[in-house]
Amino acid sequence: MIKTKAKSQPQPEAPKASLAERITQARAEAEAFIESKVRELKASPDAAMLPIDWLRQDLRKRHGGSCNCRCALSLMENEADGTL
Repeated sequence: MIKTKAKSQPQPEAPKASLAERITQARAEAEAFIESKVRELKASPDAAMLPIDWLRQDLRKRHGGSCNCRCALSLMENEADGTL
């Protein structure tokens, strides 16, 4: 009789980051995207004289309020449509 080694089943990989860490990371990425759009607006000739805080607040009001993710998604949709 021939003995064979029992093949072990591959274990599924555990997530590298917890859900809370992934949400925090997504929120930070969304906030960075929003800030990049605010800086783009500030660089335009029409908005050069406006305070950056006012631009940030106005952009958030028009695109989802205080929720970073909702605001970033709205900005991305408008970017895809070619409007801002």
